[in-house]
Amino acid sequence: MAGCVLLVALGGVAAAIAPAPGQKSSVQEMPGPLSPAHAGTPGPNCQACHDANFKAIPQKCLACHQEIGRQASAPKGYHRDKREGCADCHAEHQGEGKSLVPLDIKDFDHAETGTVLRGGHQKVVGCDSCHRPEVSFPRAKTKSYILKESGCRACHRPPHAGRQDDCLACHDQNSWTVDRVNGGK
Repeated sequence: MAGCVLLVALGGVAAAIAPAPGQKSSVQEMPGPLSPAHAGTPGPNCQACHDANFKAIPQKCLACHQEIGRQASAPKGYHRDKREGCADCHAEHQGEGKSLVPLDIKDFDHAETGTVLRGGHQKVVGCDSCHRPEVSFPRAKTKSYILKESGCRACHRPPHAGRQDDCLACHDQNSWTVDRVNGGK
């Protein structure tokens, strides 16, 4: 008799959890393991990243990844025009072996960042010459290519107190020598 009561009770619980015909369930099985970066924070709390229809919410991504949020609002930087589509490039739920950053540095067009490499910058060999750990935002397990400061100051110390914001007003990317005859360019 106790077994029948238990089965009836469990059947009632299952009916309470199951969605009504034609409605979506408010519970969904995780589609795959989270990346190591997200497994602890936010962890298995789906609502930390997804809406009620299990769609990723970019604003929730940017709440944690504030440096990318600032870049998404800036006129330059790779993420400058990508505020609404985090999941378009960063596919989560693929587990430990997959990178959340699908960056192929051999095929990367730096002009995509809004900064075209010209002059002496075209001669720089390798991304790591500029995108060094001490000038990039930190990552726990991967490399970040997002610079803490944009523009010339990301790599070059400004020699002119109070006039560091527009180096290209007097200099060009070929040389730091100022050509006063041609107006500095």
